[in-house]
Amino acid sequence: MNSDYDYAAAIADFKRGGWITALFGGAGMLARLLISDKKHPAFWWIRRILASIIIGILSYFALWNVEMAGIYKSCLLTFSGMAGPEVIDAVLSRLNKAKSND
Repeated sequence: MNSDYDYAAAIADFKRGGWITALFGGAGMLARLLISDKKHPAFWWIRRILASIIIGILSYFALWNVEMAGIYKSCLLTFSGMAGPEVIDAVLSRLNKAKSND
């Protein structure tokens, strides 16, 4: 793995087509919400989808310089966006639980 990270090249690459990873993460979350039987307010849906998009973008930049097969990188990026909000909720819940036990 190359340790040099070229921020300008990463941003240029994101503008050329990397932004699609954000859409895939948001679309994955939307699909999960659509097949769910649970009822949630519209703001909850919007918050989840936006969080997925943001996490998809962050994951894109985290994996940009990592050398691996494109299909694996695509799967990681899509999954991170789709499942990211739940992971963040779980981490925050544990932190809040640990904080309340102190």
